[in-house]
Amino acid sequence: MNRTRRTIVATIGGSAGVLAAGTLAASYWSSDGSDESTVDGESAVLELTDDGLEVHGDPFDGDAQRPPVTFDIVNGRSEPVSVTLAADAFRLTAADATTTDDGRLVVGDGSSDRLESGARLANVVVELMPDAARRATERTITEPIAVTVDGDELSETEPELTLERPGFVVEDATLALRRVDADSVEHRWTLSGLDTGGVALEALRFDYTDFESGSASRFADAKSPSSTVAVDGTEREAEIERRTAERIDVALAKPLETDDASVEIRFGPPESESESETSANQPPDGEPGTRSGVTLELVGGGYSGRVEGVWNGS
Repeated sequence: MNRTRRTIVATIGGSAGVLAAGTLAASYWSSDGSDESTVDGESAVLELTDDGLEVHGDPFDGDAQRPPVTFDIVNGRSEPVSVTLAADAFRLTAADATTTDDGRLVVGDGSSDRLESGARLANVVVELMPDAARRATERTITEPIAVTVDGDELSETEPELTLERPGFVVEDATLALRRVDADSVEHRWTLSGLDTGGVALEALRFDYTDFESGSASRFADAKSPSSTVAVDGTEREAEIERRTAERIDVALAKPLETDDASVEIRFGPPESESESETSANQPPDGEPGTRSGVTLELVGGGYSGRVEGVWNGS
């Protein structure tokens, strides 16, 4: 398949400022469907036994699953155990366990209690690692999950899991602020290498809940916003569906598919009002390469992918 690079510019009018980011800080994937795999109403289970490991129900039946996928771990042994789950392409998390930087799930490593006999670790969540999603050449990724109990790997009973490779893979997401006038700040997002993976992008959802740049993130009092999206120089209709002090949701009138795109998204006043740009009291960017706390969720086709903007400082 020939890969083409497109430039997409989305200008979304408002009173808030400009946002610029440099590199991809965090990205994770989900679907709009249920996030729990069940069999006959019960959660799928990996059961630790004295003989090794038993698998009960989905998602370990060979069928492709949409991430995130969940299952439980049950200790069917007579003694408490420490457990580690690892898979190169998957990130595993659970509320009562530790997840390492490389996506391994660890129970009983000192920072969490050992799994008692008969106890259940509920809702282990499996998601695709962003790098694995970007590297994938097929629509699915199959990976064995290595299970280690008290330091011994149960290699003969590794369960295998197949996840669908969702769309909305982003190589880099950068963010910057630009003062337009005394009351307005322009926010600019730049996404590099957007690949929708055959899934049509329908909406963009911006979340400033954890943004620490004061009033620049407050959209409730913004001037009446306008929105335009240009693809290859041609405007595309976009509508702001929701706007609060910390959220802006934008819907594309025509869903977008691309295999490699450079995307620029701007928040600010209408273009005619932004011509009086001034450098006075310029809102501060963070250190280049550091996380901004602001996330962008790309939504469409039953999937969503979320990326956190990174300051590029330019």
